Amino acid sequence: MMQVVGRVSNRVFVGLPKCRDQDYIELNVKFTLDVVIGALFISLFPDFLKPFAGRYFTTVPKSIERGVKHIGPIISERYENMEKYGDNWEDKPNDMLQWLMDTAEGEEREIRALVMRILTINFAAIHTSSNSFTHALLILAANPEWVKPMREEAEEVVSRDGWSKVAIQKMRRVDSFLKEAQRMFGLGDITMTRLAMQDFTFSDGTFVPKGSLVSAAAGPMHQDEEFYEDAEIFNPWRFVNMREEEGEGTKHQMVTTSSEYVPFGHGRHACPGRFFAANELKAMMAHVVINYDIKLEGDLPEPKRWAQAVFPDPKAEVMFKKRE
Repeated sequence: MMQVVGRVSNRVFVGLPKCRDQDYIELNVKFTLDVVIGALFISLFPDFLKPFAGRYFTTVPKSIERGVKHIGPIISERYENMEKYGDNWEDKPNDMLQWLMDTAEGEEREIRALVMRILTINFAAIHTSSNSFTHALLILAANPEWVKPMREEAEEVVSRDGWSKVAIQKMRRVDSFLKEAQRMFGLGDITMTRLAMQDFTFSDGTFVPKGSLVSAAAGPMHQDEEFYEDAEIFNPWRFVNMREEEGEGTKHQMVTTSSEYVPFGHGRHACPGRFFAANELKAMMAHVVINYDIKLEGDLPEPKRWAQAVFPDPKAEVMFKKRE
């Protein structure tokens, strides 16, 4: 699934044909691990040695140079066209790399800086969306009777509006299914971790000393009966039913955060990429249900946990059958 999400995401980030370059996709999948492992390693050093450790004892610098080799020539060619034709030219790319190039100033126009931005956005996009979609796919494969309602909805809106943003927005059942999968599993049992920069006392008297880490207990909250009826039961149409109530049309969309639904965080620092992620996941799920019948060989495997992280069983297998 990381390969699929990598290709889908980079169709928007850097466009064709680079989004289909296997080595480039593997770089972006690996870059996240490079950064996470590198950060853990750097944390073992005293502050004055951290820059040295990051430069010489992690694989991140090599990954960045690998990224420059992949995207550098594309950036150079586009700069040549921008200088030759101005702001617009025939077949000008409409992707994130070009958006960045159109607005970058000063040092941000340098090839390495643009490559760093693309690698960073991939860092945020690939593993999170892969994790979320795999959870949903396994649940659907274990309950194939839920395919038909989503298939009928997706086929209807696509036949009328095509594969467009408008069509994606009208896929309420698909939206509800994916949101319920995030409610049940999400990326982990805690979220919105913050470092207290100074001593702080909450309104209920809870005291947080400077230097403490504070998180929201996403897992327990998402399965709390106070907020969700039959909270421990997966209800694929939970949120579409809520949206049908008067005045609730937009409140329970996948991208809508609240103090009771925090897979994307909440407040000022809620995930800014959640709109892209939701459209991507909905388009992928719609494509699956329109084109395939799926099922598991056996029961739904329990998600795995490591520290606070929740992730699908990596050994689980889904059977696909192309529809006639």
